[in-house]
Amino acid sequence: MTIPARVLVSGAGSGIGRAVCSLALSTGSSVAALDKSTEGLAAVRGEGAFAIATDVADETSVVTAVADAIALLGGPPDAVICAAGIYRFEPALGLSAERFREMLAVNTIGSFLVARESVRAMSDAGTSGAVVLLASVATEGGDTAEPAAHYSASKGAIVALTRQLAVEWAELGIRVNAVSPGVIQTPMLRITDDPAVAETYLRSRVPLHRLGQADEVARACLWLAGPGSSYTTGSVLAVDGGASVG
Repeated sequence: MTIPARVLVSGAGSGIGRAVCSLALSTGSSVAALDKSTEGLAAVRGEGAFAIATDVADETSVVTAVADAIALLGGPPDAVICAAGIYRFEPALGLSAERFREMLAVNTIGSFLVARESVRAMSDAGTSGAVVLLASVATEGGDTAEPAAHYSASKGAIVALTRQLAVEWAELGIRVNAVSPGVIQTPMLRITDDPAVAETYLRSRVPLHRLGQADEVARACLWLAGPGSSYTTGSVLAVDGGASVG
């Protein structure tokens, strides 16, 4: 796999974001790792790794972080993977507007801000590149076991955002795609809290009958970010063990 030289990753402190950083660093890329958790960032180590504390829900924080990343990387990123996100579930009738807004602020607006600032820098420098956003299998249907209207809405918006940005930024030489993970073994996963529920779900809803791993999603993200997908933009790639078609 050929991976771009300069990679910017949000949500780099854990889960899929950390896996993207590890894979990119292992192939010689320089990586700007953004995360709100300084503890999580401490785990992103290696030659060419630059940790930057960032709150993606705060516009000023993102503007500063991306500017710092560009300075540390020695230029605008060639690839941007927006993996920062939160996941919580509760029935819609008990869901407050405040918690709904928080979900959108991190998952949707945060992804947009990181992408926007990175692409502004690419455009100013006259360079091309790729942006990869993180959607979710939650956009494919409802779920009564883990009801999360705010999460599903935030990820559905990512799908629409991917398509719109792909059209707007194509003239700049920027490709925009999304990866849509299924049940992935990361700190955000809750279904495994009850092994019996997890086993039933995997048997009945996931054709491959197993959890996905963060590095499997990372490989998809970096393929979409690299030259191997040079004629792909506006697409949403499912990495879900077949859950969206099963």
